[in-house]
Amino acid sequence: MITHPNPKRVAIIGGGEGATLREVLKHNTVEEAMMVEIDGELVELCKEYLPEWSNCSDIVGSDADSCFDDSRASVAYDDAFGWFINSYGEGNNKEEKFDVIIMDALDPDDFVEIVGNLYKDNHFVDALFNGLSEEGVFVIQIGETKSRTDPADDTGSSQDLADMMRALQSVGFGSIHIYDEGHSHFSAPWSYLVCFKDSKSRASWYKTSAEIEIELHQRLYRTKSGTPALRFFDGPNMIGYQTPPKVTETTYCRKEDEPWECDEFLGIDPESVDTPISHIEARKSTVGEHAGRGIFAARDIPMYSTFDLNGSVKAFHLWPSTLSVIEDLYEWADDNDDEYGYVEDAISSVKTFAYGYGYVATLLGKNHISVDSTIETFCNHGCNGTYSYGDEVAAEFTEMNVDLDRAPEALLNKVSEVYSPIYERHLRQILSLGDYTLRD
Repeated sequence: MITHPNPKRVAIIGGGEGATLREVLKHNTVEEAMMVEIDGELVELCKEYLPEWSNCSDIVGSDADSCFDDSRASVAYDDAFGWFINSYGEGNNKEEKFDVIIMDALDPDDFVEIVGNLYKDNHFVDALFNGLSEEGVFVIQIGETKSRTDPADDTGSSQDLADMMRALQSVGFGSIHIYDEGHSHFSAPWSYLVCFKDSKSRASWYKTSAEIEIELHQRLYRTKSGTPALRFFDGPNMIGYQTPPKVTETTYCRKEDEPWECDEFLGIDPESVDTPISHIEARKSTVGEHAGRGIFAARDIPMYSTFDLNGSVKAFHLWPSTLSVIEDLYEWADDNDDEYGYVEDAISSVKTFAYGYGYVATLLGKNHISVDSTIETFCNHGCNGTYSYGDEVAAEFTEMNVDLDRAPEALLNKVSEVYSPIYERHLRQILSLGDYTLRD
């Protein structure tokens, strides 16, 4: 819920006991929360014998004691499989979309025949995708968290989960993230997938702890009792979700066809040559009258060497939200130049430095910038391809063959995998490292 900027319409698949509905109704943005539950008898039994699970009497914004009676809530007693296909399947695309769809039904690792058909059926998954708004989020529980001895999903007993992952990616979900939660009072931690319809929504997943805290403060209804609305979730907790557990990475890399990033980003190649910072120097170039500063070898350095890895990992990053603040502040200062010209000058200097000496990437969904913190800052600024440090893809582009207003996608470091716990776990390494000398 918190990863969507303004969730107004929410669908819950299953959830007959009403607990998921209760949590959804705590958000003051929600105008409609619809449950699609096949078992009406289960709902009535839960109302009678588990009323505390659907108790909304303590929520200031609720107008009913039972969440099922809240004016924002509705229940469709129907098969969710058929309901979504009939509503959002091919040729049946309703105009009203959901901002969030929560799957609170059978887990993909349950050994029930219907599960396999449900999660690998592209028609159903495609209907879920079509039923989401442009910034829509789909959330699903996927069962007990893996152990380090488990095989990869596509070779073990979790074939249904592997089929579902393929279906989610094939219908067009732009970004998929996995996290574990140990407060569900099951026998072990449980795993969940958060699937963004648009890859740009990844920026919401990577918000800072402070940003999450502010959003929770602004969005959640208070309780009549004065107790916290959420018992187990806050900003710091969200930061923990952003990095999948090690075991997720381990089983992911056990696939029969090993993902390429397992070899590329798991640690540092022990055979690579790391050149000390003392072997390079920063000085003004003598190539031409208008030449700027650059990095030059003070000693012989072999091809494919890295520079000062200890210094490289200390690069600083302007996350999408930070970059957005800088852009907004610059625009405001520009509009009020007569009174706040000094602000425009200061922000202009920051922008010039960041864009001039940093790397623009979209790994976090929206533009963000990483800037080296040592003299490596000057490594990327040779003229017309004369630089000798970077990577072989970037070396194909220079100021002579690139439109400076529209950088090639290859230079933006876009995530090439919709789902990859490797990217999630080694994000800062990917942003800070990876360059090497392109010649001796």
